[in-house]
Amino acid sequence: MVAAAAALLVALLAVGCGESKSANPTTAPTVSLWVSGTAKNYRQVAAGVKLALAEHGGRAGAFRVNYAGRQVSDDAARAEADALGNARTTLQDTQASAVITDAGPAAVRPAITLLNEAGISVGALGDTALKAEACSPRSDIYPAGRQTAIVITPGAAAPAAWKARFTSRLGFAPSDDAWRAYQGAESVLASIGAKGVATDDSPPRLDRDALAAQLVRAHGNC
Repeated sequence: MVAAAAALLVALLAVGCGESKSANPTTAPTVSLWVSGTAKNYRQVAAGVKLALAEHGGRAGAFRVNYAGRQVSDDAARAEADALGNARTTLQDTQASAVITDAGPAAVRPAITLLNEAGISVGALGDTALKAEACSPRSDIYPAGRQTAIVITPGAAAPAAWKARFTSRLGFAPSDDAWRAYQGAESVLASIGAKGVATDDSPPRLDRDALAAQLVRAHGNC
């Protein structure tokens, strides 16, 4: 694991390769927020997500939120297989809430499709073409017939204050993808905390369908 330079956030914000989970001991029920990040951008994408988690104290609504991450190869011949493999790993995680990914369109589409069948939300760093697909409930990427993905397209640059905060806490400068990953994670965390996403059970459970509906409605920008 590649540790962040700033010692004060090593526990929550260490950024590295392969799979990792952050610890946040509490009696609250736990959900996982996954990153499926390309090898070249994993450090930045993971850092953006982990910064959002740290700023929320590892909590969203009734839940504590743990980080989990796996890489996607930069080799185009392997990227789709890796993205699908990561999606299958996420499916095996009964606590999985959503996935933030910067995988390219050819790799992310089948992953969204696979996750859609289980109602797992996706925040994809993508372009306007992918966003148009994600905004259509009739798209082929949604075999279940309901939208479960949002696309964070390139937009305005990150605020200077956020860049300074990121650099101060992590010890390196953020890329545009780190900013977009942060925005995606913020959208997921806000949606997890929205009314109706936690069930009335004791302890509460995450309603994945309600989470996806809230994420798309509030943050899809369709």
